[in-house]
This record gives sequence, structure tokens and C-alpha cells, in this order.
Amino acid sequence: MMVTSNNLSAQQKTVADNSKPIVLFVEFQFDSKDMDLAVELLTEMQSQTIENEEGCIAYDMLLNVEEPNTIYMYECYENKVALDAHNNAPYFKKIVNDKLKPIIKAQKILKLNPINDIGIMM
Repeated sequence: MMVTSNNLSAQQKTVADNSKPIVLFVEFQFDSKDMDLAVELLTEMQSQTIENEEGCIAYDMLLNVEEPNTIYMYECYENKVALDAHNNAPYFKKIVNDKLKPIIKAQKILKLNPINDIGIMM
């Protein structure tokens, strides 16, 4: 008797997961004295990403009205390949790793998958 399963094999699941859109919701907290520099750096990162990355669907910056030293980033990528390209881009390393990280007071990153693709333009 052969038993079959509706579950995907680990390899098939990995391929399926890698082809799904990926959303990052990032929360940054800065000292008030560093907010102007943080906005400048994040704006440059946003410009570079939108200009150079076809796999980037959305890249939005949001300022928390109730906590003025908190900035949120909403980023959406077509798939894991697009996210990896973003994280390995030379401007990412220069802006985020070299300049932004030293002024970040606290950071939280949520990595999310959309429940469905409705509304995501690809």
C-alpha cells in the first residue's frame, strides 16, 4: 500500500516559498538629534532601490506621528531573489551598513508573506 501526502516536499516548498512576494516591515528608532540624518539616508536608500531594483514592488517610509523619533519602512519584493539583490546591493551596504546602523537606537524587522497576491501589481 502506498501512502501519498498533499504536503509539498521540503525542496518543492522551498522553491514555492522563494517565488512568493516578500514584505518587510521595519521599525527604526533614533535619537532626536539623528532624525534629520536618518531621514536623509533612508530617502537616499529609497531612491536607489526604486531606481535600480526591478524586483522592488514598494518601498515606503512612514513617520510615526505619536513617536516622532520612530520611522517605519514598508518594503515589498517580488520574491526572495529580489530581496537578496536588495540586501547585496553596494548602495545598501554603503548607506545602511556603514552610515545608518551606527545611529539606530533600536530596530525591529518583520518578514512577511502576503496572504494573496490581490492588489500587488507585478
